[in-house]
Amino acid sequence: MIRSLQGEAPNGWPGELSTLYRLADGAERSTAGYIYPRYRPLPLEEVGRTRQMLLGIEAQVGEAANAAFEREQNSPLYRNLRMLHQAGSGVPLPEPQKPYDPAKAEADDAGTRASFFISPFLPIAEDGSGDFLFVDLRGGRQHGCVGEYFKGDADWRPAIWPSVEALLEDILSSLESGRPVFSSRPSVVNGSLTWEYAQP
Repeated sequence: MIRSLQGEAPNGWPGELSTLYRLADGAERSTAGYIYPRYRPLPLEEVGRTRQMLLGIEAQVGEAANAAFEREQNSPLYRNLRMLHQAGSGVPLPEPQKPYDPAKAEADDAGTRASFFISPFLPIAEDGSGDFLFVDLRGGRQHGCVGEYFKGDADWRPAIWPSVEALLEDILSSLESGRPVFSSRPSVVNGSLTWEYAQP
């Protein structure tokens, strides 16, 4: 399964991501806490399914957004407003970009905001309500960084960790010291690890 998913990533997987999945293939749903604050680590089988599901949703939403964009661009009102602006300012307006352009987003460096889910995003954990932690497998200096993908706001904020290794080091440090990580503090309740919200 790892090789299949790695084969779909033109820039490959960071070594620590492969090691992580060889040592611990996610976690099944449970009422107990998970090793990641607020997120359940996804087993590889779910990683592939979740990635395909998110790509399918984005394609449907994106195609609808592009169709609305084309209708707007071709409307007489829009064309007239552009001509009035250019006539008044003497400066040509740049051509607007389609809202959904996965090829352009996938060509950007890792860590660059895409504004929608793209093929090089690999979901590694879910919160159960439609939000995910993902590894950005695009090329560039930040290849392998870990970000948060929100069902309503996509990847609106910068990467949280530069790597999976940094994510795990942060969690280990929190477990050892009790200090908050990712706005969460570890505690043990009835023999199970839980994460409590910690005020930033």
